[in-house]
Amino acid sequence: MGLELDYIFHPRSIAVAGASESPDKFGHTYFKNVLEHFSGPVYPINGRATEILGEKTYASVRDVPGPVDYVVSAVPNNAALDLVDDCVAKGVKALHFFTARFSETGSEEGAQMERDMLAKARAAGMRILGPNCMGLYYPKEGIAWGREFPWEYGNVGIISQSGGNAGEMISVGATRGLRYSKVISYGNALDLNEADLLEYLADDPETGLIGGYIEGVKDGRRFAKALGYASRRKPVVLLKGGRTRAGTNMASSHTGSLAGANEVWEAMCRQMGVVNAFSMEDLLDSMVAFARMPAATGVNLLVGGGTGGKGVMSADECEEAGLHLPQIPDSVRGELVDKDPFFGAWVTNPVDGSIMGGSKLTPHEVITLIARDPSYHVVINGVAPSVPSNGRRSRRPTRSSRMLEHTAAIASELGKPVALVIADHIPDNDKLLKASAELHRQCVKDGFAVFPTISRAARAIRRLVDYYRWREEAA
Repeated sequence: MGLELDYIFHPRSIAVAGASESPDKFGHTYFKNVLEHFSGPVYPINGRATEILGEKTYASVRDVPGPVDYVVSAVPNNAALDLVDDCVAKGVKALHFFTARFSETGSEEGAQMERDMLAKARAAGMRILGPNCMGLYYPKEGIAWGREFPWEYGNVGIISQSGGNAGEMISVGATRGLRYSKVISYGNALDLNEADLLEYLADDPETGLIGGYIEGVKDGRRFAKALGYASRRKPVVLLKGGRTRAGTNMASSHTGSLAGANEVWEAMCRQMGVVNAFSMEDLLDSMVAFARMPAATGVNLLVGGGTGGKGVMSADECEEAGLHLPQIPDSVRGELVDKDPFFGAWVTNPVDGSIMGGSKLTPHEVITLIARDPSYHVVINGVAPSVPSNGRRSRRPTRSSRMLEHTAAIASELGKPVALVIADHIPDNDKLLKASAELHRQCVKDGFAVFPTISRAARAIRRLVDYYRWREEAA
C-alpha cells in the first residue's frame, strides 16, 4: 500500500543546495553527515565557495555531472521556486525543503509560493518533503540531520510534524535503548503528508513500531484509514499537538496546521487501536515498552524494589494505571514460609525489601519465586546503584549488579515482560553518580525497558496490554 514511496529513501545520489562552509549552519551539518556516511555520490551546491569539506561545489543542481535523486534545500525561501525549476530540469525524484517561512507564517505570499512549488513538482512527478522540516534520519542509508544522532539502526519508525520533537525522540530515546529504522520530519506537509508516511511505515519491513508527533491532518478520512491499516500490522504511538486552544494557535504558527477537536482525536485513537500519548515523556515511555518488552495481554503485576511507604504509593500508582497487584497465592506463600518461617509470612506485593534484613531470603529470591506463579503476567523491579562498601575497587559484584542478574533471569527463564525502574535523580556523590550512569547503561545494553518511576512504567505497561488486547479482538 505504501511502499511505492520506497525509492525516496534509497537515492543513488544526494545534493545539498545551500551547503555551507560554516559549521554552525544546517547546510554544513547535513552535507557533512551524508558526505561521511552515505555510500553514493554527494554534491554540495553553493555559488560562492569553490569547495566545501574538500569537495568541489556546483553553482546549481543543473551543473552536477551525474544524476541526482534527492536534494536537500537549505537555501532562503526567495530562492525556492528557482530550486524547484533546477530540480525538475535535472530529473530529481525527491526534494526536501528545510527552507521555511511559507504558509506557516500566515501570509498569502508564502501560501502562494507553496502552491506554485507543488504545481511545478507534480507536473514533473517529483515529490516534496516539507517545507519547514528537518527531513530524513535514516541511519542504515547514512542520512541524518543531527550532529550526534546514533548511526546504529533499529526498528522504530517515526513521523513528526516538528523537527525539534523528532530530534528529541531520537536523542532522548537513544539513551533508553531505542534505535530507529527511519525518522521523517515533514513540517508543512505540502506534498508528502502524515497519511502517506503512515502507510509507508506500515508496510516497511525495517519498521516494527511506529511513533509520531502530529499537529494537524490534511485529510481526516484518509488519515483514519491509514491509522487503522498501520495499527493492525504494528503498534502505533502518537502524540497530538494542539489539544487546547493555546496549543491550536501555536500549531497554526508552527506548521500552518489546523488542529482538530481533541474529543474526535481520542475517539479515533480508541477505535483504531492507536496509543494516544499525552506528553513527550509518555510517548517515549510507550515506545520503550513496545520496543523492548514482549507482547502482553495480562494486567496482573508483581512489583519489587519498593520499601515501606514507597511500596504503598507504588501499589496505588499501579492500580490507578489499570493494573492489578494480586496478593501472594497460598501455594507460593507456603514455599516462602518453608524457606524462612518468619519473613515468609510477611511478604506482600509490592515486595517490601525493608523488612527483610537478617532474613534467609533476599528480595530477589522472593521476586523470582513469586514471578514463577502463572497468575502474574508482568514484573516491575526497582534497581538502585551501589558501590563497594569499602569504597575501593572489588572483584565482588555490587548489590546492583546482583539485582540486575536476578532480574535478567526472570525475563529470560520465565519469559515474562519485565520493566526496570531506575530513579533519574542526580546523586550528590561522584562515585554514586558514576555507578548510577553505569547501571543505566548496563540495563539498556542488556535489553531492558527502563523507566524513571514505577508510575510511568505502569502506564506504559497498561498501554502495551491494551494494544495487544485490541489487536486480538480486531483479528
